[in-house]
Amino acid sequence: MIILVTGGSGMVGKSLNDITINDKNDWIFLSSADGDLRNRQIVFNIFEKYKPDYVIHLAANVGGLYKNIRERVSMFSDNIRMNENILEASNKYNIQKGIFCLSSCIFPHNPSKYPMNENMIHESAPHPSNEGYGYSKRMMEVQCRNYNEQYKRQYICLIPVNIYGPYDNFDLDDSHVIAGLIHRMFLAKKNNKNFKMFGSGNPLRQFIYSYDFAKIIVKTLYEYNDTKPIICCNDEISIHNLTYLIAKLYNYNTNNITNDITKSDGCLRKTVDGNYFKNIYPNFKYISLKDGIEKTMKWFIKNYENCRKDKNNVKLSKDNIFKYSDLSANTTSSNFALWNEL
Repeated sequence: MIILVTGGSGMVGKSLNDITINDKNDWIFLSSADGDLRNRQIVFNIFEKYKPDYVIHLAANVGGLYKNIRERVSMFSDNIRMNENILEASNKYNIQKGIFCLSSCIFPHNPSKYPMNENMIHESAPHPSNEGYGYSKRMMEVQCRNYNEQYKRQYICLIPVNIYGPYDNFDLDDSHVIAGLIHRMFLAKKNNKNFKMFGSGNPLRQFIYSYDFAKIIVKTLYEYNDTKPIICCNDEISIHNLTYLIAKLYNYNTNNITNDITKSDGCLRKTVDGNYFKNIYPNFKYISLKDGIEKTMKWFIKNYENCRKDKNNVKLSKDNIFKYSDLSANTTSSNFALWNEL
């Protein structure tokens, strides 16, 4: 079988590549070099070339809160075009089953209850800060559902919370929260500078490690026989506690952390419910947030010169990059009692 993965050069795509390296099926991981997925004819040409049996659609115009606010038009239109093209091609080339990656940004910002579940996606509008991106991803659920009903397909929507891990985009302007905190704290530690936490620190967020999500994608493709969307989530933590956790892993003096309340908090809470997932996969174990962040930090520092982190491609010399071993004596598993102090 041939499995076509869009967004194959992104964080989840590379994690998926790593865990399927010995899989018996043929995995095709697309990158931007394979063509612009906003172009319908290019997408059809790709499907004609590879003739896949399954599709995993990960490609998206994606970024953190401040990119969502700045670029709401392109975040909506780019993703709508990609989603429509991939779904149309999937149906045209008779692909019966596919996995389509959504986002917890799709959920209403004034829900009737917390935590939110899979039945509440369209209850009310997403948060205004994520409106463009949130609606584009929400519409993919509508598109998949309509293809499933009209053409009897099995196009499955996975809804991860904030994804983080190796291969993430650590750009200081466009990154998601964990990647941004890791990079900015790295620079504060290296340059002996104060650190500004964006916003009040009060918003609550859930996170999922990229390799955990990659495993869920494979399990869903091979094992799941329904079409109901699935929320994939882990524990909740405040931005304040998350920042202090990363600071302690870096052995950074938390007395030097201040809040920049001129920065938007975005949605204060978008807590979702993972019970449906637990019922389907009761034995699945998520990595703990502290362990996942430590792995991500190690990867970031090891790959600092070449990872995605700077639009201007500014690089530090090797002499100016400190090693992970220089950071904290408290990063071993036995010393993670610090977690309980947050």
